[in-house]
Amino acid sequence: MIVVSSKDEAGGIEKARALGIETVVVRPGDYRTREEFGRALLAVMEKYELNWVSQNGWLPLTPKNVFAKYAGRIINQHPGPLDPGRVKDFGGKGMYGSRVSCARVAYEWLTEVKNPWTEATVHRVTEKYDEGELILTSRVEFEGWGREVTIAELTNEPSKLKQATEELQERLLPVEHETVIEALAMVARGEKGLGRRDEILVPEENWKILEEAKRLAIDLYPEG
Repeated sequence: MIVVSSKDEAGGIEKARALGIETVVVRPGDYRTREEFGRALLAVMEKYELNWVSQNGWLPLTPKNVFAKYAGRIINQHPGPLDPGRVKDFGGKGMYGSRVSCARVAYEWLTEVKNPWTEATVHRVTEKYDEGELILTSRVEFEGWGREVTIAELTNEPSKLKQATEELQERLLPVEHETVIEALAMVARGEKGLGRRDEILVPEENWKILEEAKRLAIDLYPEG
């Protein structure tokens, strides 16, 4: 086992070292191309004879040569609901960290859901962000706004949205950890997992609301 980070200051590095787990940093900015970055990752993975990869807090897009070598053997942790095989969900480029929870809270409030919720998600990795089939999800509910709300109101007075985002993240993180552990156990047993959703996560009539929620989340959390 080894923990690989794409940046020196990642919190997981210190946690791994405290547990006696070997660590290495492979920075994408140190390489001219994504292929070179992928070769550097593959060198580490082959040195330690890795069979499976779990991406937890890993932000760079998985290089194609890494995906080709480990296709079907890379899973990813995501702090929000995904809908593989369909057009719109709470993943994709730029959707990570606080942005995901913020976008989900804003979307649920704007669509006036009576019992708003989000999910800790573990899914298989493909060549594109957050498009692989679901392995396991765990639902976490949160408080509604309490009345009708507009995107203008959330934009002009974002304090309640930010508070709800941070409270949700605090509750969601341990659920994410538990979900990853169970998902790893599932793949070790040879189980495929959930695959795809039976029902559409974001209906077409709500696509504009979703994009507004995502834009607001990125504005409120520019560092993720």
